[in-house]
Amino acid sequence: MNSYSLLKQSVIGTGVAAALATSTVQAVDWQSGEWTLGLGGQVNAYFNHVNCNNDDLGAGGTTLAGLACAGSTDENGNFEDANGVSNGLLPSSLIFSASTTQNGYDINATIGVYYGADSNTALAFSTVDARQVFLTFGSKDMGTVLVGRNFGLFAFDAVINDMTLLGLGGAFASAHPGHTSLGGLGFGYIYTDRLAQIDYTTPDFGGFKATLGVFQPLDGVATVGDANHGSEIGFHGKASYTWDGDIKGTVSTSFLSQNMDLTAPADTADVLGWDLFGKVGYQDFDFLAYYYQAKGMTTLAIGGLIFPGFDGVTGDPEKSKGYMLQGTYTLGNTRLGINWAESKQTEVTRVDNDKLTLGVYHNLTPALTLVAEYSKQESDLRGVGTDKTWNFNLGAILFY
Repeated sequence: MNSYSLLKQSVIGTGVAAALATSTVQAVDWQSGEWTLGLGGQVNAYFNHVNCNNDDLGAGGTTLAGLACAGSTDENGNFEDANGVSNGLLPSSLIFSASTTQNGYDINATIGVYYGADSNTALAFSTVDARQVFLTFGSKDMGTVLVGRNFGLFAFDAVINDMTLLGLGGAFASAHPGHTSLGGLGFGYIYTDRLAQIDYTTPDFGGFKATLGVFQPLDGVATVGDANHGSEIGFHGKASYTWDGDIKGTVSTSFLSQNMDLTAPADTADVLGWDLFGKVGYQDFDFLAYYYQAKGMTTLAIGGLIFPGFDGVTGDPEKSKGYMLQGTYTLGNTRLGINWAESKQTEVTRVDNDKLTLGVYHNLTPALTLVAEYSKQESDLRGVGTDKTWNFNLGAILFY
């Protein structure tokens, strides 16, 4: 696989450039002996304005939508509107690949380094992380083995086909920008995360492919109630079918399972998740539908990110579910899109999150896309109050 194909599959996702904004991934290939070396990536940044309304929650109160505003407060303790310049759902990236064929096996190595543009501290440095460090080997007849750190399988199709992947989508901490925005994370799907994994993908059987693998299980984040300690391995898998024709499309399903040790109480619990994804295209229209259910996961992440994945006293798992609907229409070099998504947590923290995004993605050149999005987010903490925000972002993303 050359670096152009590898970049599309690993960084932006198969067909996402054409399906979302008709952008083209640019990659440089050069030959070094029997190896084909590749270099590519993308750079993006967006101005973002967020209107904040957390009056229902009292001074300093916030839910998921309110994280967009976390920063300065007025004399009553309510968050003020926020402005910022930051990366979108994708941090900028530099992707290096090396590929060759030896003894009948196609071999690839990929190192993907991702850069945040954000900082609100004088003389600070941008954030950097190596999200992808993996190798693959295989053939058309045997399939492909992947070894290393790469994006997970569960919820990957939802993330990679969300139109806001090329933009910002749901805002996140605009007053104190982080590495990326939320996009649709917490609003319709759970983050696929970057996992150390070993996977096997079957050959393509007339459009059908399946992947099964193991991964290093994740500990919970920012919670004392759940930790893994590496006692058991995690499992994930995916099956998909893709077809062409006047009406083209893809359907897929994926799952994730791992055991997690609970420090309070001292017990173990299972983290489980499954999903269904479908996308069809007809002429200049594309439609997408996605649904998931999960246990031991919040609406954002495996194990727990902002909210715990398990009750710290009883050990009961959080349960979450959600869906995303999306429609886009391409008019010349411009793609217009609407995205509606909703997620719920029903056990530990009872919260309903929903988001509406309207987007315009215009290809100024085959490599450069100008982006404008409007998103309205609402997060209802049952029995407490509702957080309402809306944000507008304007910027650009360049693939090279």
